[in-house]
Amino acid sequence: MDKFRQCAYTLLLLLTCFLASPLIIHKIWKTSAFVEKPAVSAPPTVSNNGAKEETTDVDGQPVTNSDGNSSAGTTSANSQNPAVETTATTPAQPDIYVESDLSYFDDALFIGDSRTVGIKEYGDFKSSDFFCTEGLATDKISQTAINGKKFDEFIDAKQYGKIYVMLGINEVGNDHEYVLTAYRAIIEKLKVHQPDAIIYLQANLHVTSYAENGVITNAAIDDLNNGIASLADYKRVFYLDINELYDDEYGYFNQSYTNDGVHPMGMYYTQWCEWLCSKTVPRDGVQTTTAAE
Repeated sequence: MDKFRQCAYTLLLLLTCFLASPLIIHKIWKTSAFVEKPAVSAPPTVSNNGAKEETTDVDGQPVTNSDGNSSAGTTSANSQNPAVETTATTPAQPDIYVESDLSYFDDALFIGDSRTVGIKEYGDFKSSDFFCTEGLATDKISQTAINGKKFDEFIDAKQYGKIYVMLGINEVGNDHEYVLTAYRAIIEKLKVHQPDAIIYLQANLHVTSYAENGVITNAAIDDLNNGIASLADYKRVFYLDINELYDDEYGYFNQSYTNDGVHPMGMYYTQWCEWLCSKTVPRDGVQTTTAAE
């Protein structure tokens, strides 16, 4: 009987080892130093040098939505404009322009934000007029007064041969259709108040890689610029994209041209003016229309 019991215990022990061995082997394998653990990717790092806060525009003003409220705590440009998730290709500019000297701009008006202020202060167009200020936006232009004159008064006081408009960077985080609606209204007003003027729409400059944030990105800028480009008919309204001059090989604003990632340094506004001199339309309307066709 004792021998039978001993055999039974031995058999039970062997059966237990047989059943438990897969679990033991799995545990040993799982904790073994020879098992390669999946690599964990470190989160990408983004330099913040010179970048603006997400709730401010390029001039440090609070970014507002179409209802006039601050964008703090609201969706970013990418969520409001799905098209900006990938950088869009800016339409090619037609080869219809001629070279002109500085006298071409004697009867020109420049409308814009802080970058246009830079043209006024550092550029070569000393005989031109300017309606510009930091933070100027399309939907606020009618309420803005410069040197005591609001926009409507300003464009009624004198007739211009050329008008350059550069707006939108301070609204790039807003709904782009809303911005373009306001842009169209400005163009139509200029056509009525300045019936003889050639209207140039200037693309918004890109920013450097370190100046991009949750609101201002080059993808969002390109999306808005493409919308602005669609407003040009190349008969009376023309689109100019100076990013071809200032961009680096990756499509960012070249860091050697700027101190803050957003605005050109003073010396480079002269280049901007020289570039505009090479992108002028002849005054002869028939010649312009033929070239556009």
